[in-house]
Amino acid sequence: MSLFIKSFYHRCFPTRQLLIRQNGEVKHLVLAPWLQLFTILALCITLIWVTVSSFRIYNQTNKITHIEQSQQTKQTLWQHQIEQQKALQTQQREQLAILEQKQILLQSMIESLPASISNETIDSINELTIPIDEKSDFHEPLVEASNKQAALTYSDAFSTKYEQLTKAYQNNFLYLEKQIESRHKTILNMLEGAGLELALAQHLAQTKPLVAQGGPYNNFDESKLPKSFLTVADKLLALNNLESFLTELPNALPLEKAKYYISSQYGLRKDPMNNRKAFHKGVDLAGWHKTEIFAPANGTVLRAGRNGGYGNFIEIQHKNGLVTRFGHLNKIKVKKGQIVAKNDVIGLMGSTGRSTSTHLHYEVLLDGNHINPLKITKALSRVR
Repeated sequence: MSLFIKSFYHRCFPTRQLLIRQNGEVKHLVLAPWLQLFTILALCITLIWVTVSSFRIYNQTNKITHIEQSQQTKQTLWQHQIEQQKALQTQQREQLAILEQKQILLQSMIESLPASISNETIDSINELTIPIDEKSDFHEPLVEASNKQAALTYSDAFSTKYEQLTKAYQNNFLYLEKQIESRHKTILNMLEGAGLELALAQHLAQTKPLVAQGGPYNNFDESKLPKSFLTVADKLLALNNLESFLTELPNALPLEKAKYYISSQYGLRKDPMNNRKAFHKGVDLAGWHKTEIFAPANGTVLRAGRNGGYGNFIEIQHKNGLVTRFGHLNKIKVKKGQIVAKNDVIGLMGSTGRSTSTHLHYEVLLDGNHINPLKITKALSRVR
C-alpha cells in the first residue's frame, strides 16, 4: 500500500521546473513535489472553506428571511385581529348606545305615565331602570392573538346579554303599549258616550300650547331607537294629552256630594210652574239655602248678574268650547272677566228667578249646544 502511495505521489507530483524569462534573461524555478502537494492541499482547503462558508451564509440568510417572513405574517395577523376586535368593540359600543337610549326612553316613559296607569304596571317594568354598567358588564380590552378562545368566550357572553336585554326591553315596551292603548280606548269610549267628541277634536286641533311652557331641550337619539319604540312613545304622548284634556273638563258637579240631591233631571219634563211639557236644558240640584257653589273646572267668568228666569246667574267659559251656567243663586261671589280655578267658590245656592224653592240650576254647553251634565260627570267618574 505504501509503495502504491509513493508511486502515485511521484507520478503526480514529479519535480518540475518553471522557466521565467525577464529582461532577456532566463531563470528557472524548481518546484519540489512536496511544494506542489502543499499548494494543491492549500487550494483545496481554501476551496472547501469558501464553499462551507458560502453554504452557511446562505443558510443563515434563508433563516433570517424565514424569520422576517414569519414575523411579518404574525404582525399582519395581529393587525388583522386588532382591526377585528376594534370593529367588534365599535359594534358593541353602538349596541350599548342603543340599549342606553332604550333605557332612557323607557325610564322617561315610566316617569311620564299618568296616574290612571296602575302601580302594578310600573312595578312590572321597573327592573330595567337600573343603569347599565359598561365597564363591569360589557367592557373588555383587546386580547392577544394566542388567546382567541378568551375573545370568543367574551364575545359570546356579550351577545347573549345583549340579546337578553333587547328581548326584555321589547317585552316591556309591548306590555306598556297594551296598557296605554287600553287606557286610551277607555277614555275615547267615555268621551263618545258623553258626547264630547267635538270638544276633544278642538283640543287636539290646538297645535300651539296655550299655557306657559319651556325648559332645556333634552332630546333622544331617535336614530338608535326602533320605530316600534318611538310609536309607543307617541301613543303615551297622545294618552297624556287625553288625560290633560280630562282635567280641563267639568268632571264633577259644582256641589259637595253630601249637600245636594237631584231634584230635576236633564231633558223632557213637566214644567214646575205651569205643569206643561218642556225641555229642561240643565239639571236641578237641591240643597240647603246658601250652600257653597264651586267652579267645576278652570275658566273665565263671561257673565255674572241678573238674567231673567235664571235669577242671579253666572256663566263660565272653559277650554275646548265648553261653557257652564249656574242659576237661581242667592249670592254671586265672582265678577265678569274674573279667572277662576277648579273648586273656587263662585256663589251661594238660593231661589232667585223662576224657581219654586232653593236649588241650583246647572247647565253645560259645548259650542252653544246643551249637553247632559250628569252624563259627563258619570262618564268621567268611570275613567278616574
